[in-house]
Amino acid sequence: MAEERDVLIYSKRFEGGVRLVSRMLSDMGRRPVLVSDEPEDVNRTHCAVHVVVDWETASLEELVAAVGAAGVVPTAVVNFVDSLISWQVRTARHYGLTGGEHGREVLLSKARVRAAMADRGLSSLAFAAGTAASLDTDAVTSYPVIVKPDQDSGGSRLVRRAKDAAELVSCLKELAAAAGPETDVIVEEYIDGIEFSVDGPVLDGRFHPLFEVEKTEHDDRRHHDAGLLISPPVSAQVRSAVGELSERVGALCASLGLGDSWLHVEGRTREDGTCELVEINPRPGGRMYRSATQRACGVDSIDMSVRMALGERLDDVPAEAATGGTELLAMLPFEADRVGTLASATSVEELKRIPGVVDGYLFENFRVMTMDRENFFAEAMIVADSVAELYKTAEQVRSVFTFTFE
Repeated sequence: MAEERDVLIYSKRFEGGVRLVSRMLSDMGRRPVLVSDEPEDVNRTHCAVHVVVDWETASLEELVAAVGAAGVVPTAVVNFVDSLISWQVRTARHYGLTGGEHGREVLLSKARVRAAMADRGLSSLAFAAGTAASLDTDAVTSYPVIVKPDQDSGGSRLVRRAKDAAELVSCLKELAAAAGPETDVIVEEYIDGIEFSVDGPVLDGRFHPLFEVEKTEHDDRRHHDAGLLISPPVSAQVRSAVGELSERVGALCASLGLGDSWLHVEGRTREDGTCELVEINPRPGGRMYRSATQRACGVDSIDMSVRMALGERLDDVPAEAATGGTELLAMLPFEADRVGTLASATSVEELKRIPGVVDGYLFENFRVMTMDRENFFAEAMIVADSVAELYKTAEQVRSVFTFTFE
């Protein structure tokens, strides 16, 4: 019966990898059910059923009623949209499905993660939390600090840095104006150092770091990724920090009783070798992270995430993951420089003619609505036997790649 195979796919603003996930589920013999806030969703024809829910105003009871009215009996919930993770957790809990454990809700709030890390002796980073309009700025005693929304800050949305109390007040006013005065925000000590990321699954409460990236540059004005993202990390300092932070994240996951899922963890290591968590995202890394993880580790992060949501046991995956050889891999993203729509850009096919460029993407007609978030519209994946070769190829890519926004 179809209702025994129904799997909800959550989407907002047409995001969520709906077509890819729908194909995966259909190939597994499941029935994909799109749940989105767009009555004329462009992805609705790629799913067996489309349920419309206003994510901003609806209650869980209204979602359950709409799902029931559509004759759908959920057996799993799949979601890759940051702002809908809370919905995913509450829905899974309501139906008694995978992903509804209470510990997972801690990961939805940066302040709750900070507090949980501090309570367990896993972090000493100073932070303060509150609403954009009422956060106690007197509680912040050390600068510089990072100011950002406590939730739904994917793509570095509305991230600010303040060097003193006056700038902090100004940043909070900007966030209040952009997101609303009651928006929860977190103010935390700025970590001066090299940023890195670690991706991998949590299985039976244990975090398994698989794909590790060193971010060689950083846009300190907008706090966005910039330059080459290299895997495996080339700095001994970063390699050590990756191991240490992964252990801390693993300890947090175990203490929270976190069920099987995928994590994208971001951290920073200081000059003295100490490191701190930047944030934990309970979903796979975006952009080219999936392809890069497949190439470097032989693991498909999206496929694994979907299967874990379905309740499949995948304990053998970390042991079977490739350890990697001498090949170095780098991702080189390109970000829009203004509000507008992408009018022209060098094709991925042309970039792949450059020796060392093995993959890439280009979002045609990419539209930029705001500069207050990351707007990466193209990326190249480069492989080489040395760091010097990676940089040489990257310069060739930059010299060839041109684009215009109008």
